[in-house]
Order: sequence, then C-alpha cells, then structure tokens
Amino acid sequence: MAMNGISPRIDTDIPAIKAVTDAEETLTETGGTVTTDGTEQNIYIANAPAGLFNPICLKLDCTAHTGAETIIIRTYYRIKAGGNYIAQTVSTYAGVITPALLSILLQPNRFGIKVTINKTVGTNRAYDWEVMYGV
Repeated sequence: MAMNGISPRIDTDIPAIKAVTDAEETLTETGGTVTTDGTEQNIYIANAPAGLFNPICLKLDCTAHTGAETIIIRTYYRIKAGGNYIAQTVSTYAGVITPALLSILLQPNRFGIKVTINKTVGTNRAYDWEVMYGV
C-alpha cells in the first residue's frame, strides 16, 4: 500500500527499519567478578552486537588492590564486521588506587568492544565490575 505516493520496498525498507528499532536506545547494565591469574583476561566483551550500541563506562572495584600490586586495563574496539580487536587505551595502575572505584569511559561502537585486566605484579585478586550502556 502506498503512503503519500511512496510504496515501501519490503526487501530493503523493512530490514532497514528493523535495524534501527533493534538498536533503539535502552539503558541496560551487566556485571560480575573477575579473579586475576597473571594473564590478560576479559572483564567485559560485546562481540558483534546486533546494532549500534553506546557503552557508557565500566566501573571496577579496586578495594582489595594493595600497594604492592599492579594491574593493566586495556580497551579494544573492532571497527569493521569480522575484524580484529584493536587496542585503543592501555592504563597501568600501580600501588594503592584512590579512589578505589575506577571508572573507565567507553565509546559508541558498532562491531565489538572488550575491556581486559592483567595483574602484572602482586597477589591475584577478585575485582567486581559493572558496565552501563545504551543499546
């Protein structure tokens, strides 16, 4: 049925509309705990999301981290479908972390993002984390 003299093309218009509605802004969160083991480990990964999404930040609880420890936090982004994750930021935290709740800002993305932690010095510890994002 034509609307305003324009007929929708089911083969192209409907999938385009669905892509927009699938990526509609919704605030959501996810979280958990990661226990370091001396290797680079994923804290959070959104692998090939269904549409454009807007991660806001990752919060990492470092209250168990001591003055004799060092962690490295890395953020990676995939910038094309099926592409590799490419490092964007690398941050090293040595000694007591004050304030103890780190907030790592994240950026909008279409093809995937991951945040990792690597304990390079000191005792392995459990770190609670949370990610807030709009989907």
